[in-house]
Amino acid sequence: MKLLAMIVLFFTICSLEGALVRRQAQEPSQAETSLKSMVNRYLHTVTEYGKDLMEKAKSSEIETQAKVYFEKMQDQLTPLVQKAGTDLMKFFSNLMKSEKPQPAAK
Repeated sequence: MKLLAMIVLFFTICSLEGALVRRQAQEPSQAETSLKSMVNRYLHTVTEYGKDLMEKAKSSEIETQAKVYFEKMQDQLTPLVQKAGTDLMKFFSNLMKSEKPQPAAK
């Protein structure tokens, strides 16, 4: 009689433990689905943001802003480059003048 009670108790504990293990195994799959949905939402947001950027980049406003920026930079840099070129030429000419051999004193 005691043996029968112990066998029933043993099978009850095993079945309860098995049910607990199955329930815990199902919970990560729910976490996986929530993770997948979160990743999908993130990718969708990034895609929409990329589309918006492409639409803005296609507009002529950005192109005109870039042209104006380069024109301003060219206007500001041209005098500096010309001055650097003349200073460099002066430096080389002075360097060449100083390297001319001095006439030998007799």
